[in-house]
Amino acid sequence: MNDSHIIHAELLSAVVRLNNFSTILYFGPEDAKERCQMESWPRWTVNEIPWLLWRSEISLKLSLFVNAELLVLACLPGVYRQDLLRIVSSSLQYMRQTKLLIEVAGDEDLGLVNRVLMFCLRNHMLNVALIFGDFGESHTLFSYNAYPNYSLKSQRFGLEFLDLYPEQGLDLKGFQIRTQPDLSEPNTILSHDQQGNPRISGYVWNMLMEYSRKHNASLQLASVPQLNRPLTHIQVLDLARNGAVDIAASIQPVTLRYVERYHEYAYPITMSSWCTMMPKEKLIGVRDSFAWLMPVMSIGFLIILWIIYEVMKGRWQRYGRLLGIGWLILAVLLASNVQGRLVSLFIAPPSRPHINSFGALYKSKLRILGLRSEYNGYDFDMRTTYSGAFLLSDNISEFIAMRNSLNTSFAYTLTNTKWLLYAEQQAKSSRPLYYYSADLCFYKFMPNALVIPENSPHRAALDRLMLQLGQSGLYDHWTTLSFNYMVQAGRLTVRNLSEPQEIRSLMVQDLHDVLYAYAVGVVISLTLFACELIMFRLKRWLFI
Repeated sequence: MNDSHIIHAELLSAVVRLNNFSTILYFGPEDAKERCQMESWPRWTVNEIPWLLWRSEISLKLSLFVNAELLVLACLPGVYRQDLLRIVSSSLQYMRQTKLLIEVAGDEDLGLVNRVLMFCLRNHMLNVALIFGDFGESHTLFSYNAYPNYSLKSQRFGLEFLDLYPEQGLDLKGFQIRTQPDLSEPNTILSHDQQGNPRISGYVWNMLMEYSRKHNASLQLASVPQLNRPLTHIQVLDLARNGAVDIAASIQPVTLRYVERYHEYAYPITMSSWCTMMPKEKLIGVRDSFAWLMPVMSIGFLIILWIIYEVMKGRWQRYGRLLGIGWLILAVLLASNVQGRLVSLFIAPPSRPHINSFGALYKSKLRILGLRSEYNGYDFDMRTTYSGAFLLSDNISEFIAMRNSLNTSFAYTLTNTKWLLYAEQQAKSSRPLYYYSADLCFYKFMPNALVIPENSPHRAALDRLMLQLGQSGLYDHWTTLSFNYMVQAGRLTVRNLSEPQEIRSLMVQDLHDVLYAYAVGVVISLTLFACELIMFRLKRWLFI
């Protein structure tokens, strides 16, 4: 092994030693006229790390069969071949954290270095190093700093050689991260300061602010957000795909719609359920309270006891004293039950039965107000069976305004995370207007994540931050503050939302049912009395 081979072997040893690679892939087109020193590297690693030799100019989907612990060695000719660079880039789709070492078969050319590395920057390949064919003599390595702007970096390989692939995402050096809020309140909330400048708040915005602070960056709006134009799910995904944003200030469900674009999300921050916010059932009226005090079943039970007593009265004559005690005990139990129900009626008045299924909702007069775009994502069988239970709107702003106002004319669709806002809004009310119904859910346990470009260089750092926010409890803390953010932005106010209960004395109209029952009883009694009297007169007339 000559001196040139020795320095190449030392470079390979240094790269492998500082990284935990499971596979090394060598890319060198079969018809290339120039040959690289890298071709002899596979035999230097013996059997420690498996090698893949890639001689074709057809791109591979490496993400399908190789994990991220991959080192790619690319042999390129001494001229700028963008087609070969595109093959490498497309093969590393969804694997932008892969380490890439390029050898250009030729003498050192700074112009060529800049063109190759600028291509890597545009395609978000940050872990790239480049050497030339004369590396054995020059010992020069080229790489670049991606933040805050592109700058070429060269270093000499030697005893003081440091990590060839530092994680540039840890320090963005003041880089401006382009973002755009979807204005889905309370995730992101738009307000304006005294000068009319837009001001964003909300727990999703807190996450992006924390990411930028932790990695020495700042946030820059891609465009001026407009309050009456919130972004839909597909619009946010398209912004990320088109490169208009680096990280979208939007949390979306990963598995609900557009499942094939799951690579355009960061690590899920939470698991949510998409259910229904139902208005509280109204309290029973005065007329219903009489029936509640003495239920029909209790009256029926007493009638059955009385019939049994009348039928078997002749057999129980010698147990008359015990029967009298039994009737007294029954009267005490009945009076205690009525008194307890009467006290409960004043302390905690009962309400009408809950709607606990879509079938019961369909039969009721209540309707769910939702968005037409979301309705198309519901289960097909449910849509066809209970379509009449929904009232659909195409205006997102109108829908959000209706839900924020807690208009009890409708039920509303929402996630359990957004329900925290309305639960806090009603916390100071003596009787809440709405409750979260887990019985009327469309989807459960949906992973939700930030939207990012599919090959975002921020993916690894964002994934770590999502885990840290979830484990530290910061995410839960920020979501519970959603009501405070809405109040600060002027969207909501702190007030008692309970409907005032009118306290008045009983009126004749309230006793209609009681008087009606009394009248029916009198009519029945008079009818029985008349029948007995007629029977008595007939018997007397027949026996005269």
